[in-house]
Amino acid sequence: MKLQEDKPCHLEISEYFIDHIQSGVFRENEKLPSENELCLQFKVNRHVVRQALARLTNLGWITPFQGRGCYVNPIQRPIQYVLSSNTRFSDNMKHLGIEHQSELISWEKGLPTEVEQKNLFLTNNQAIYRLEILRLINRQPLSITTTVMPEEEVPNLESCLENFSSLYRILSDNYQVRPIRSRSIFQATLPMLKDAKILEIPENIPIIQIESIMNHPGGNPIEYSIARIRGDMHKCLVEF
Repeated sequence: MKLQEDKPCHLEISEYFIDHIQSGVFRENEKLPSENELCLQFKVNRHVVRQALARLTNLGWITPFQGRGCYVNPIQRPIQYVLSSNTRFSDNMKHLGIEHQSELISWEKGLPTEVEQKNLFLTNNQAIYRLEILRLINRQPLSITTTVMPEEEVPNLESCLENFSSLYRILSDNYQVRPIRSRSIFQATLPMLKDAKILEIPENIPIIQIESIMNHPGGNPIEYSIARIRGDMHKCLVEF
């Protein structure tokens, strides 16, 4: 491989390996050549090789093992998530035949922020519930969602949160409500440190953020949510 003079060598080397991993030249759990071999192959010094390997590690393509070298990680196959006015995480995963679960990380009852007031049509003294929900597929973290709901729509919600498994099952079983999505805003962004740790990704790997409003069938907003989703595990199909 001939390196281009106008591009940092470590970037070219790392992209070379990404291309070869994606195309199957280097397979899952296969060991990469040693640092010495890479120096000879690309005619660069050890510092450049280590920069390239560090980038591949940070991007999640390889894992280094002390004294053993670097090995190719399993490639994540993105899950296609259908987004429409009535889609639900559990329904989507069941349809795809994928093992899934939802965990309640934390919850609180308090007053809304200005953004929450605006999106839920609340005053600053109307109480809300704020939940942090982790969703997993095949036991791997997929997304974290901050969900905010007016207390008046879900009174005594805390009594329903024990043994949490599905927010919408709680809403259906206890409040006879099935929210309808009214809008969603997509944005690519970098994760906060706390989210990156929970999602088990490096801080410099982009995530997909989806900000959504869900309405009560009667028309009023009942849920404002911000989902932060691993970009390597998710692709979204929007139905109209």
